[in-house]
Amino acid sequence: MPKLQKIQQISHDNNSNNHQRWKMAHFQEDTSRAKRRKIDVDSAATQMPSVTITSHTQLRNLLAFQQSASQELKQGVRYFKDFLASINEAEKVNEKAKKLRILKTYCDSQLVNTGDETQASCFHDLLQTWSFAESDNHEPLLSLIPSVLALFLKTISSQLEFRDFGLVLCKFLLQKEQLKLFNRAFTASKTKEHLISPCLRLLTEVVGFDGGAVARLVYGRRDITFKRLDIFLSVRKSPVDPESDDRQKSTLRRNAQRYLLANLSFQNATAKEDIISQGKLIRAFLEDVRKDSRGIVIDIIRAIDKHIVGDASLSRNAKSRFLNRHNLERLVTLYGYEKESDELVLNEETVPKEIHKLLLAVCTNSEKGVLLPETGWYPTGSHPDVLPPDDVGAIPLGLDSPVHFDQYKTTVPIRNGNLSTLIQFLRPDSDTLQMELLLKIFKAAPELVFDFFSKRTMFTSDPKPTPSWLGESAFLFSTIKLPIPANCGWKGSPVLVPPPVTVVIESILPRPLTQKILTRCLNQNTDIITLFAVRTVTLALRKLQNVLRMFNADRKTGQELWTQAAAKLVEEFCRRSPSIKDVILLFRNTAKDNLQQQHAVLELLSMFYRVIPTVALEEKFDISLILVEVLKQLNDGQSEPDDKELLFSQLQSLLLIAQELPMMRWWQKPESLQFSAFVSVLRVLTEMTTIQAPIQDVKSLIQDVLIQNSVILGPASFNALLLSIGVSDRAALITELSFLDNCITRLIKKPVFYLDLAESLVSSGQENLSLLVSVISEQWPFVIKSGQPDKQTAISSWISRLLGLLHMAGEDEGALMRVLDSVIDSTENRKARSALKNAFKHAKLAVDKDGNDRKLITTVVSPTFESQVQRPRVNLTDIFGELPVESESHPVLNRWEREEIELALEKGHIGELMFCLCSEYEEIRRQAGAAIPRFMVKIRESTYEESQSIYILAGEILETAKDVGLETPLPYIAGELAARILMVLTNPLHTLYGKVNKFLNKGPRWEVVKIPSYWIDKILLHESEYDDSYHEEVGWLLGLFINGLRTKKDMDIYRRANVFERVLSLYNSPTLPDSLRRMILHLIFRGSQVDGSTILLTRNGALSWIQGQVSAHDGQSDILREIANELYEKCDHEWLDRWSGSSLPLVIAQMSAENN
Repeated sequence: MPKLQKIQQISHDNNSNNHQRWKMAHFQEDTSRAKRRKIDVDSAATQMPSVTITSHTQLRNLLAFQQSASQELKQGVRYFKDFLASINEAEKVNEKAKKLRILKTYCDSQLVNTGDETQASCFHDLLQTWSFAESDNHEPLLSLIPSVLALFLKTISSQLEFRDFGLVLCKFLLQKEQLKLFNRAFTASKTKEHLISPCLRLLTEVVGFDGGAVARLVYGRRDITFKRLDIFLSVRKSPVDPESDDRQKSTLRRNAQRYLLANLSFQNATAKEDIISQGKLIRAFLEDVRKDSRGIVIDIIRAIDKHIVGDASLSRNAKSRFLNRHNLERLVTLYGYEKESDELVLNEETVPKEIHKLLLAVCTNSEKGVLLPETGWYPTGSHPDVLPPDDVGAIPLGLDSPVHFDQYKTTVPIRNGNLSTLIQFLRPDSDTLQMELLLKIFKAAPELVFDFFSKRTMFTSDPKPTPSWLGESAFLFSTIKLPIPANCGWKGSPVLVPPPVTVVIESILPRPLTQKILTRCLNQNTDIITLFAVRTVTLALRKLQNVLRMFNADRKTGQELWTQAAAKLVEEFCRRSPSIKDVILLFRNTAKDNLQQQHAVLELLSMFYRVIPTVALEEKFDISLILVEVLKQLNDGQSEPDDKELLFSQLQSLLLIAQELPMMRWWQKPESLQFSAFVSVLRVLTEMTTIQAPIQDVKSLIQDVLIQNSVILGPASFNALLLSIGVSDRAALITELSFLDNCITRLIKKPVFYLDLAESLVSSGQENLSLLVSVISEQWPFVIKSGQPDKQTAISSWISRLLGLLHMAGEDEGALMRVLDSVIDSTENRKARSALKNAFKHAKLAVDKDGNDRKLITTVVSPTFESQVQRPRVNLTDIFGELPVESESHPVLNRWEREEIELALEKGHIGELMFCLCSEYEEIRRQAGAAIPRFMVKIRESTYEESQSIYILAGEILETAKDVGLETPLPYIAGELAARILMVLTNPLHTLYGKVNKFLNKGPRWEVVKIPSYWIDKILLHESEYDDSYHEEVGWLLGLFINGLRTKKDMDIYRRANVFERVLSLYNSPTLPDSLRRMILHLIFRGSQVDGSTILLTRNGALSWIQGQVSAHDGQSDILREIANELYEKCDHEWLDRWSGSSLPLVIAQMSAENN
């Protein structure tokens, strides 16, 4: 070191003399000669013969320090640079190894004070030359020497034997004397890129050498090593020709970027946090990054991903400071990089793909520094796990209170402010990657859905299939498709308050999709636009269905708020969705050959009926003609397979609608069809087994219709019926279906007659026989009388297959044999007799050929198998719900007066007003007693069609309440009856309209204790007014009994009217649908909820009845067993054990053991 300082001192002493001599020589020449001399010098430098370096001595001589910046000295440095480059370019291993040995020997000769790490130094000649160039202001050498040193470090960085020398060099370069040389370059004008860039490249190599071994030392000298780095990052050249290669050339900005990237890669966490917290530096680093070359941009993205976002040692706060709004906006601009770049894409590495991967990770992971924990659909600062306090003396208004009313209509407080700003810069309509990013952000932070659409204006142009419109429509459709956040986005304790409806609706049907716009889309003549609107509303309805299911789930507290929120959500949806009237009009205007659009519109209509049936039923829609048309196209056999699949999907949608319609005439035969609607569907099923269509869904719908009408016993019998219908002979198929159609129609008209006939066929104690068999037995003689041999042969063949398959399905063999024998005895046709005699044998052989058929038929056969399966214990509260509890708020007392009389009736406000007479609070009852007369005056003066009947109803319920006394609550059965009668009166087409009016004409007041008996008589013991409305009337009656049973007082009325005896006997009706059987079980459970268990077990023999149903393998056995347990748990054990001799606990235990 002293030697080097001495040499440097001598160099400084001789500096002025050398400089003066150079100036004198320069000015003695003329101008033209001076220019030619510069060119000649450069030319000589490039044209000098190349030198092959063969020894370290040769290298030492070439690089020896001289007291002048002679051409020989510069050429020696260049020779060294060429030698280093040749090592990197060497293709032969031996040649490269030889050169590395020469370099290693030379390096060893350059080491000084190797025993002392702090004093070790190297490359004295080169550094002396660099120092001389700095003192002599010789810019060519000032640029050349750091370039050579950078190339040297780059060359030896992959060679382990050079590691120690490289570390000595790096540390030596960071000492005070050498730092002055860096300072000289970094303080130069930013236009002198040739001086600054080599030093930046050298420091870049120093930082990264040996995995960043001296990176900490570099940052320790940051007053020099980072001087003006932000300025260097801001330097850009003027725009160049896009076809030139200048974009790929090294620039001052690019060298500064590489240097900063090296520091981000190799500095420790403390230094890195300090670097990325320098806002000015990072801003210059990322500003206009989209104008840089593809290579450096991709490197920047990957460095941010790996060394900042993915660095676990960095704190989240540090990452957040780096990923601030400005920097995120700069990164988002890279999505449009390829649109402005003419560079060729290599290895499919594009900037948009790289930045997309980075932003996806950053914006959807809370650990990456941008995404903050949020509360989903609940605005920041809300507390949905705490019910709002009730003010003493105030009437609770629920969601209609000022606290909730339109609080979040325009803005919602959010936590993710940075993301809120970022998503406004995204263009999801023009870039699929940006659309994906935005959707992922919505999924990770649902709070931003409302925020985005409240600030962004979209979908304002006319519906035309332009790229912009199609992009926006695809984005909106994908937004609706996003999943519902679990627990509405709230984390932690259970929520008690529903989220704001204005926030929820944005995720179901976003704000840009207004009713006006969607209706315009429906009315367009362009299929793609119409289908978009149809598919979007269908998807929104499906999502609304899931949200309503969540809102309507049973809760112990706050149930009224959730129910109210569900109603408001439906109202808000209807305000944005096109009306069902417009959808029906679209279907009628759709061309018959446009099967795809017909299918989409029918699917939308089916969703309307399933999700919001009250809204759907407001508009009349007769599907019978549509069903007939679809069945005709399916049966004509002329449709292509793809068209048949679409028609089959249409049929499925029509059947779903039919299930929701109050009256569907399955058994009537249209003039344009050979069979009734039901048998026509059945025919389609038998012929569509080879088409890839949702056959199972349609089968399930048709199966339910047959089982509910007691035509067959269950799924196994239904499969047997389907398999029995042969499709090979078309003429025989028509004959079979005609006979089947006739049998089912007769069974529907006279179910009791055929039930008695079936009971006469089965063995004692057996009920395992489909009623269809009894109809076949009764109708076969008429086939014989027809005298048509072909018809007899076809039908007998079908009867043979059906009876055999029903036997395989587990139905009563004795009854089937008796029917078969009677059919054979009355048959004279030999061919028919032969087919009938071998019925069971042929069926078994046919089924054995196809294992799938055997599996279908025997799936639900064996009763013993059912008892062997261990079933989980059911939760009755989950199935039937909690006992309704009266709310402390009764806003309906005044709400009805603020609306038109017709609207108040339709919304049910008047029914609720009448129900207030049953309140446990005397003040509420008296307010209702005062409000009903005001309503009577208003309805009498109105022009409402049913005003007279409703006036009579209001007067009678009021007189009944006064007769009981307003000091005492009116029994719930009376209040429930009044509310239900009111609903019937507002719909003159209701099946009970006539019976209700007769009831109102009986007298001015009701005898409450006789109400159950009266309606049991009129509905259960009298024929219905319409042929197929019996089950609808029974459902109405059971709903009355369930909702009218809320107190012990109501239970006493039911006991005196023998309600449970009548209902339990109704349960065993063979034609009763499962839905009505479930309602009967609900009524029994409701009796246990009002402390009526003891009465049910003693007076009504409920346990014996349950035991009988379970032993008969009832489909509701699990629920029945649980009801038995519930009844016993809530009864008076001491009295009941004394009454039964302690036998009931044994029966309960036995039933539980059978279940397990």
